[in-house]
Amino acid sequence: MSTTESTAIDRALALPSLSAAFVAKALDAPDAPALRAFGTDEVLTWRAWHDRGVAVAGGLESLGIERGDRVGILLGTRVEFNIVDIGALLLGAIPFSLYVTSAVEQLREIVDNAAPRVLFTDASLVEKAREVAAGSTVERIVVVEATAAQDGELSLADLEARSPADFDVSAAVAATTREDIGTLVYTSGTTGPPKGVQFRHGGMMDCLDSIRQRFDTGAEDRAIAYLPMAHIAERIFGHYAAFVYGYEVTSLADLTKLGPALHAVRPTRFFGVPRIYEKLIAGIHRFVSESPDREALEAAWQRRLVVVREGGSWMAADDRDAADLETLKPLAALTGLEQAHFLAVAGAPSSLGMLEEITALGLPINEFYGSSEAIIVSCSPPDDIRLGTAGKPLAGAVFELGEDGEVLITGPTITPGYFRDPERTAEAFDADGRFLTGDVGQLDDDGYLSIVDRKKALIINSGGKNMSPANIEQAIKGGQPLLSQVFAIGDRRPYNVALVVLDRDGLAVFARSAGLDPDEDFAVLSQRPEVRDAVQAAVDAGNEKLARVEQIKRFAILDHDWLPGGPQLTPTNKVKRREVAEQYAATASDLYA
Repeated sequence: MSTTESTAIDRALALPSLSAAFVAKALDAPDAPALRAFGTDEVLTWRAWHDRGVAVAGGLESLGIERGDRVGILLGTRVEFNIVDIGALLLGAIPFSLYVTSAVEQLREIVDNAAPRVLFTDASLVEKAREVAAGSTVERIVVVEATAAQDGELSLADLEARSPADFDVSAAVAATTREDIGTLVYTSGTTGPPKGVQFRHGGMMDCLDSIRQRFDTGAEDRAIAYLPMAHIAERIFGHYAAFVYGYEVTSLADLTKLGPALHAVRPTRFFGVPRIYEKLIAGIHRFVSESPDREALEAAWQRRLVVVREGGSWMAADDRDAADLETLKPLAALTGLEQAHFLAVAGAPSSLGMLEEITALGLPINEFYGSSEAIIVSCSPPDDIRLGTAGKPLAGAVFELGEDGEVLITGPTITPGYFRDPERTAEAFDADGRFLTGDVGQLDDDGYLSIVDRKKALIINSGGKNMSPANIEQAIKGGQPLLSQVFAIGDRRPYNVALVVLDRDGLAVFARSAGLDPDEDFAVLSQRPEVRDAVQAAVDAGNEKLARVEQIKRFAILDHDWLPGGPQLTPTNKVKRREVAEQYAATASDLYA
């Protein structure tokens, strides 16, 4: 990174808001490419991005949107998201993103809390947007494509055209302070309705500053935005960091094309959830198995794994190790990440074996730690990556361990609380103002954090999606008399499965209605095809209430029930989640086989 680039980043980080940093970058390098849309010739320079953002800001003002008003965005990962989001930020409004795969019911809960006056969407999602907006605070739907807008709605071009010629963007940006809320990030509803995590402009800037202090960055960097922008990490690396650090982002709307995009872009900075890296490694193993150089590649990879497991890094330890890395270069290139000097993984627990295999290829993968409420607060220094740990606190973050080992965090990036939810805000912090992560950790003598358990009952799948098992289970079980318990499984897995426990009385009632013998042995009756069909119908009905990522894909009906005070339930009928997961590990494995 040149001295000029470093100075420009320093100047940006000294500004009070994300919007001010964006304007500074656009003025500094107006003709440099800023945004690309993969698979198209679409390129926006910093000047073009700035001008369209200003037009959106002016258009929103013409609709009566004011500082602090919320603006909802129901869009996939596409260039228009970046345009709309920065437009709202330039005005001083509070944009927030919605997961496009969420059920209408879930989106309505969020909209009821955020109370946006405008909702942005596109042609593929406009019907869902209309359902969500009906009866809410939304006054206007803005659709990206003009052909999809109905009477009373605006196209994005219509909105931009409404911007008055004398709209004073400079005054709007100057009025935004570090303490102003820049966005809301909604959790997955682990304890009731989703919570709107508030983030200050200053907190986001401090997060980017702390990452920059640990890693080099510059305008020559390239990144790919491919995760939903409702994901806090993608919002950071695929949006905010672009205009604070000044690098170029390629937007990928179709995740199935990530492989070709990686090879086309050859990103120098890349963030992924564990599942993304798992897929890359699986592809490499398949390539090796089919390669005429299989023996040489496998031998070099195994030797590198030994070096890594003995404490070696992604760099060569000696001449022999350097030769093995040279042999493995084609494998690193297969990932499309061989030019990356910044490889981050977070959002879910990572497999140590996966981290070791990637590191052995000469790729510097680094596990980051954070949450919706804390953004990113730790990772390993790039010259001392310790696999299997969450690294050391970033600048400003302070970790302490509670009496039960819970990780407690203070620092400038921590949320000031949940939007319009003082009760749950109070529950998220202890008496000393420390954020309660729900994670049980250990700190070694060098200050490296390891997460060893979770207090909170959460499913975090291999794609990094946080889900409430209780919400999923309740959606399936509902008022079904046939079902006694539904136990959702999906932690570190690509999709969710479930154990189903039948209610003895409910089963007897069903048996009679289905022409079966209600007095038949429970173990036999529970496995009848008619019973399975009824359970499948209940699962299908429950899945309709859930986002696609939350839905149950497979299930196993147990041939026994669970009794209060027994191995699976407490005396008050609460499920012993850890014990159940251990007792039925083989059944769960069969469901994923």
